[in-house]
Amino acid sequence: MPTKKLLSAPSLIAAALAVLMVLSGSPAGAQSGPTVTDGVTESVFPDGIQFRVTAESDADIEEIRLRYEILPDGTAANAVPDFEPSTRVEAGFILDVYLAPGTIIEYHWQVTDAEGNTAKTETKSFVYDDVRFEWAAAEGDGVTIYYYSGSEGDAQSMHRVAVQALDEMSVLLDAEIPFDVHVWIYESVDDMRPALARRSESYESRVITAGVRVATNTVLVLGNVSFDTLRHELTHVVTAQAGESALGTLPAWLDEGTAVYGQDDPGGFQDAVERAFARGNVLSVREITAYPGDPQKVDLFYGEGWSLVSYLVETYGEAKFAQLFAEVKSGERIDGALETVYGFDQDGLEDEWREANDLPARETQEPESQETDAPSVVPKTDDGGSSIVMILIIVGIILTLAAGVGGLGIVLARKL
Repeated sequence: MPTKKLLSAPSLIAAALAVLMVLSGSPAGAQSGPTVTDGVTESVFPDGIQFRVTAESDADIEEIRLRYEILPDGTAANAVPDFEPSTRVEAGFILDVYLAPGTIIEYHWQVTDAEGNTAKTETKSFVYDDVRFEWAAAEGDGVTIYYYSGSEGDAQSMHRVAVQALDEMSVLLDAEIPFDVHVWIYESVDDMRPALARRSESYESRVITAGVRVATNTVLVLGNVSFDTLRHELTHVVTAQAGESALGTLPAWLDEGTAVYGQDDPGGFQDAVERAFARGNVLSVREITAYPGDPQKVDLFYGEGWSLVSYLVETYGEAKFAQLFAEVKSGERIDGALETVYGFDQDGLEDEWREANDLPARETQEPESQETDAPSVVPKTDDGGSSIVMILIIVGIILTLAAGVGGLGIVLARKL
């Protein structure tokens, strides 16, 4: 009967170490690589988001990167904080690009040590709130109204208007809104100004922003019961979804005209265009493909855009109007899109619109006269025409010189 051989204690320890080395796949004493810990992330509104990180390794930490994406449609980006390489590093970074209130950012940290070993944190989400106020919310049906002043009843009324406006404009433009929409209501101009993209002091002193779409899914509104401002800005959410893409961009008159059309009452914008009708000094359609630089033309710009949109919808119907947006989104320029859908370009639209509103015909610039005393450059032709012209010119010069010499001879003869 065979006898069992018992291992001594030192042999057992050696065997256990061998098993551990096999399981770990690395020799005893090898570096374990870096570890990285996400620190406290906080809003420092309106100056951005403060990120913090801690990293450790047996070798010096040589690179730290913050990789992030701004939702819902931002592109991936990364940032590198300043730090001194060491085996233990604490670093921070402030993301100070413009961010709308309520922006969601997904991010993670990645570190690399001197040996080339890397580690990263799990991906997290952070909501960039306007931490100056205590916000309440009225939400449902894909819309959230955030407010810090006014009554809950006012907020609920704004919520009902928002849902209705999005539904009506989505039907008009045959568009779907595949994300939740967020509305932030501010009580005063001073409260809202830090939440807007930074402008020059002169601009901010002259312009009061009543509402603005600051992100694909976010609008800011001034006032607790500003129903038409809310309708206007939410229409921009729909126009962007229906007509904007990497391939196409809406002209200003169509985008803003549709937003005014989405209001219950065009108000002063209608008054401005009617005064221009009476005077016969409306802006040309091509003049308002971009926003006017003259503040005195702003109301007329919005009013004329509304009038043009009203004409297209009421004359040709909603289906063609929605098709116009789809054509622009697909990459068609506005003139080509109008030709495809209606059979005329912007000039043709203006001609019809002027006639419908009893305006004189659009002024067209007469081509400049091509008549000149003599061409400064002889055009080159492929059939040798330029050579013939040059020969004729040379002959003419010779005859002129000959005549001049002959005339000089006659004068001298007379004197003699």
